[in-house]
Amino acid sequence: MSSVPVPSDLPKEAKVQWMTKNMNKFCVLPWINLHTSPNGYIKLCCSIQYNSYILNETDTPFNFGHDSIEKIWNSGFMRYVRETHRENKGFSACNECYNVEKISGHSPRMGQNDEWIRRKEKDAFTAEAVDDIAREDVLDLERLPLSLELRLGNLCNLQCVTCYGLSSSPIYDERQTQLNNGDVDGPQLAWLKKMWVNEKNLVDEADVKNWYETDMFYENFRKIAPKLKRLYTTGGEPTLIKANYKMMQMLLDAGNTDCAIEFTSNMANWNYEFYSRLEKFKNVEIQMSLDGAGEVGGYIRYPSDLNRVKENIMKAAEMASTRPNWKVKCYTVLQVLNYRHILPIWEILREAADAHSKHIDWWPITLYSPPQLSLGAITIEKRLAWLKEFKLLAAEFNSKVSYFRINDSTMTPCIDSIKNPEYSEELNKQLKQYVQVLDKSRKLNGVELFKEELS
Repeated sequence: MSSVPVPSDLPKEAKVQWMTKNMNKFCVLPWINLHTSPNGYIKLCCSIQYNSYILNETDTPFNFGHDSIEKIWNSGFMRYVRETHRENKGFSACNECYNVEKISGHSPRMGQNDEWIRRKEKDAFTAEAVDDIAREDVLDLERLPLSLELRLGNLCNLQCVTCYGLSSSPIYDERQTQLNNGDVDGPQLAWLKKMWVNEKNLVDEADVKNWYETDMFYENFRKIAPKLKRLYTTGGEPTLIKANYKMMQMLLDAGNTDCAIEFTSNMANWNYEFYSRLEKFKNVEIQMSLDGAGEVGGYIRYPSDLNRVKENIMKAAEMASTRPNWKVKCYTVLQVLNYRHILPIWEILREAADAHSKHIDWWPITLYSPPQLSLGAITIEKRLAWLKEFKLLAAEFNSKVSYFRINDSTMTPCIDSIKNPEYSEELNKQLKQYVQVLDKSRKLNGVELFKEELS
């Protein structure tokens, strides 16, 4: 399906919805959203690979902390991307969504299309902005982005096994030490050393600390703040990053308490200054990132205190329970080390939801990077055998009356994400080597903990 003409007889307010349902490469986000990487470089959204940036006329990346929002938003690059999406031709940087759709039948592209069609009903400003997407005569957008997704540096408190130095300062420090100590030297680990050296160079060449404290950064945000409909922030760990407090205060100063605040937290930390500002907003989505419970969770989210994480999940559910427009969601990154350990996560979420009579949504995210932790590192036979048991366990879990349940819209992509990836013997070998490296560095025993996955 390439260029698909929008029926001319459709009313203006129905055209974009038609595009979302009939164009398999179309996405509303180039007209709505900007996303920053931890170094301030800008992408269309968080699903795009980290090196696919919005470029200026010299083919170098724009930076939200150094370039004006008007120059970025109406650049030749953004114009080209919008036309490509409107003609349903697809855009190479968006391949992540196209690939996920083939595996699971769902993707962030599809979710965001549905989300902004729903948001049209909430206010006239959003409706006009969305409806104008179908207008071919609109080139320069007078409206600034309605949505911002900001990754502000790499300040973090954890060293998650799936993470990398550009998003976690402790990961960067750990891997630099391992490289210096020769822990990944030798031909067998050449693949890992190459990955970590490239990662280290990427961080060393980037500004992950200062760009979001520049005058330009705050001037850009000041211009956007009065009409901003959605601010999503993460890091690093967003509750530790002071720029998030400042942005929330700028929204409050602009009288924009309707802006939907979304943030993803590992829940290992509860920062009262962060949450005291947050509680002044009407629409909040607390996105908890939880990849395991017990020893499994402690290994994946090293060195988190899982008891404290559970306490903070309880606090989030309690805080949201008295605010009807607040949502609590939990995302789990499906990977080799946790695909057989999902139910303990559900148990934690059920306990929190029922304790405070607050619905909590759960959603699986398919992991692709680092590749050695992807589900392609496990044989299809093993995954299919586990799915038989998993379906029975899920049905039993759902048989209880609760504020937390797993529905088909999340269960289906979860199952598809587990069963569909093609097995790679090379990834399986790299998985075992990676766990051994982690065990040595962190004085853990993942080889024993995950012996079923590694056998």
